Amino acid sequence: MSRRVRHLVARFREMGLPVTTEDDDARFAARILSTTEMRLWASMDAFDRRHSVDVTRRFIAQLPGASRDETAAALLHDVGKSAVRLGRIGRSIATLVPLTATMRRYRNHERIGADMLRDAGVNGRTIELVSGATNDEVARRIRSADDGDG
Repeated sequence: MSRRVRHLVARFREMGLPVTTEDDDARFAARILSTTEMRLWASMDAFDRRHSVDVTRRFIAQLPGASRDETAAALLHDVGKSAVRLGRIGRSIATLVPLTATMRRYRNHERIGADMLRDAGVNGRTIELVSGATNDEVARRIRSADDGDG
């Protein structure tokens, strides 16, 4: 099974799970994010916040020496999805085919997220990683953690 398909299957399964650790997730995020970044993180839906914490924990396990800005990027890697509200089925379809303008925007969530961070005055390294514009070791580790590895 390809990396992309594994990721999509895992995310679809995650979206069906109850979110029961919201307070713990918020405390975890607040230890890493600036006040501005925390507001953006809080704008994400509960499932994306839960997913971002899971990704960040895996990322930290893979790269314990990562900087605060790099760790913030792991937490905020899907923040652009908060600008495009789609349900579970819509999200799954949007990753496969660009049917509507909304679905095309969803597929561009990395660029949208980077723009949101830039507009909020967030550090350039965090923006670079969220944008998907780099393929350095840190970016690869975030993607690996996002895929559920680690």
